[in-house]
Amino acid sequence: MQMQPKVGIESISVHVPRYFVDLKTLAAANDVDPGKYYHGLGVRRMAVVAPDEDPVTMAVEAARALIERNKLDGGRIGLLVVGTESGVDGAKPIAAYVHGLVGLSGECRTFDAKHACYSGTAALRMAADWCAVHGTQHRNKALVIATDIARYDEGSAGEPTQGAGAVAMLVGDEPHVLELDLRNEAVFSREVMDFWRPNYRSSAMVDGKTSISSYLSALKNTYLTHRAASGFGWDDYEYLLFHVPFPKMAYKAFRVLCGLERNDNADDQFDLRSGPALWANRELGNIYSGSLYLSLAGLLEKGGRKVEGARIGLFSYGSGCCAEFFTGRLGTDSKNWADKIGIGAGLDRRTELTYEQYLAFRKNGNALACDGSYTGDPQGAAFGRLRKVFYCGIRDHRRMYFVNDNVAQVARNSGIETRSRRSSVAV
Repeated sequence: MQMQPKVGIESISVHVPRYFVDLKTLAAANDVDPGKYYHGLGVRRMAVVAPDEDPVTMAVEAARALIERNKLDGGRIGLLVVGTESGVDGAKPIAAYVHGLVGLSGECRTFDAKHACYSGTAALRMAADWCAVHGTQHRNKALVIATDIARYDEGSAGEPTQGAGAVAMLVGDEPHVLELDLRNEAVFSREVMDFWRPNYRSSAMVDGKTSISSYLSALKNTYLTHRAASGFGWDDYEYLLFHVPFPKMAYKAFRVLCGLERNDNADDQFDLRSGPALWANRELGNIYSGSLYLSLAGLLEKGGRKVEGARIGLFSYGSGCCAEFFTGRLGTDSKNWADKIGIGAGLDRRTELTYEQYLAFRKNGNALACDGSYTGDPQGAAFGRLRKVFYCGIRDHRRMYFVNDNVAQVARNSGIETRSRRSSVAV
């Protein structure tokens, strides 16, 4: 019998946007009891992007941090896949922008994966399969990035479940963070109208009741399929992680699995097996395709040595719908992720917004989506070296990005022209 190649996540990094709104602020503006958001949804704060941030800049920040913190050789990356439902162009993928702004080799395949919040997992699974085949080649590493901005109408029921962020993962045959079990597949798909965003809208639409029902139905289906195929059951998992549109949804999912396994001690078990992974989700809100991997990163960053070698079960769900339950084993040496993920540091440097500032960010961000909106000067330049790439609007129907001096050499290596700290580039 042919041995399964070792494949999985070698390193992981999270980009945290530098602004947030406390949900008590949003609750006051919407005339809602803050407890409905804090306890009913399990969210305390939601990340907010500045007008000069977008899914591209967040992906670049996450990718560059991953490369720098782990001293990676970018020349080894032969595949770049971006999972997102926040595409910035109807044809050009976010991956193409990231490829140029990060400075990867020309011998690198690039594309986006799209299926709502399942996009990140779709990208990861494609990358893992690619790495299993290309393990002996020089460019045998894959860079997977999940980047999204969750946005709903002002005053809507979905507004408190907004968020933003990006998670970058290096995938290869040295899975120091998470070795994936590729032998047992448990996927479930069916067409359902539970969440969608028409091309003529900048904010999403959702049928909450249908979405929750579809999520839980897909969870039951994939968990039972995986259990039958793998033989893994409740006692084999030290941690169970879920897609997190809001943290209370993870609790609902956990209770469903307890019911399938006839386990009556749901609350205590949740605190042990899923709760430790949710602290970052409570701070950033929903980041769509990256929410499951934000939980993974949160478990690693806070768990440290305690989680070494643990077997985990992961459930990914994307509205529309496609879902998957899969498993893996965490690395045995926490030095491979200690001080390299970046969630805590990102949270520490955040700035809180008033409700009026939040509305202004939305308005100004929408204005930058129109042709002729190019500003020529990034609004966040005061951050200096804390920001690498800024979105500057659209000129002649082309998205424009500003690159800081401290990444100019890498940009030149990829063929992107930069002249000074105040120069702008179109890629």
